[in-house]
Amino acid sequence: MHEHGMAEELAAAVKRAISGHGDNRVVRIVVEAGAGSLERESLDLAFAHASEGTNFANAELVIQKAERMYHCLSCGIDFNNADSPNGICPSCTSSETISAPSHDITLKSVEIED
Repeated sequence: MHEHGMAEELAAAVKRAISGHGDNRVVRIVVEAGAGSLERESLDLAFAHASEGTNFANAELVIQKAERMYHCLSCGIDFNNADSPNGICPSCTSSETISAPSHDITLKSVEIED
């Protein structure tokens, strides 16, 4: 299961992020996920399993959608839809671009209870 591996990696990243903060409970975890990178329900179940017995087991998991990435077939650069919402290459203005779906999930922040 794809989400299971992502959940395990995310749990490991959270553990690294909170090391040195004692046993304070984590209340919120914010991640950024690429378009098409996960099924939310599957990730929630996998993360609940991966975080079982930790001080972040019941934390709210917030998933922010990452910008869509493109690759220009003319000049070879990669860019996101913030650089060019219409998919036109911001470097060479070519319309010969392809959407490159991101399957990454990145830990953005961890909120720890006071």
